[in-house]
Amino acid sequence: MAGMAETGRYTVRRGDTLSSIALREKRSIDSLAQANGITDPDRIYTGQVLTIPDSDSTATAGVVAVQPGDTLTKIANRTGVRAATLIAANGLVDPYVVYSGGRLLLGVRNSAPAAPLTHCPVAGARFMNDWGFPRATTGFHQGTDMMAKQGTPIVAPAAGTVTHGVGSIGGNYFQLVAQDGTRYYGAHLNSFGKSGSVKAGEVLGTVGDTGDAVGGPTHLHLEVHPAGGAAVNPYSLLVAACR
Repeated sequence: MAGMAETGRYTVRRGDTLSSIALREKRSIDSLAQANGITDPDRIYTGQVLTIPDSDSTATAGVVAVQPGDTLTKIANRTGVRAATLIAANGLVDPYVVYSGGRLLLGVRNSAPAAPLTHCPVAGARFMNDWGFPRATTGFHQGTDMMAKQGTPIVAPAAGTVTHGVGSIGGNYFQLVAQDGTRYYGAHLNSFGKSGSVKAGEVLGTVGDTGDAVGGPTHLHLEVHPAGGAAVNPYSLLVAACR
């Protein structure tokens, strides 16, 4: 039957929610979210292919917490995972700084190539490599927070098709599916801009603090999902496009 899971895969159908899929597949919502790099359970889309973990316990496997005094070499020695694998899995850039309290993936979840960004999503924004930082609502921070004043324009980093939505965690968000299949997710918008077919550089909304960011510093949370799969660290892409 169309949409049913085969060999650990499930294609999202119209009307599906992560909750209904979890119930059907006898998995927890958290395990499905973690296995597929989903930070906001309210946002899945028709045609998305989800990985169904073998069991709920496998979803949290493959992540290590960074301890005080850790270096990439120490983590590699402790886990038995090569430093090169840690670098590739987490999009680390030289000098490969890791932050105490952060979390690192121990394996590459998405090997699809990430295309360079055509435009910087938020001109003049401040950002750092906060991939893997702990988050109360999602556990693993799988994007980059671009700090800017409320109302600062957010532009399309590539040409593609944009949809808008509202979630409990991401607040006002956009999803941009680029022409090469890369999916960009931007959260906490103050207001929406253009939707549908967009060109790179067109305004998709403005910076805000909606969702679980209410009352905190205004910013754009940006994720990059090459080929529509799991998120990869966007930091190096943003450095190249914005600095």
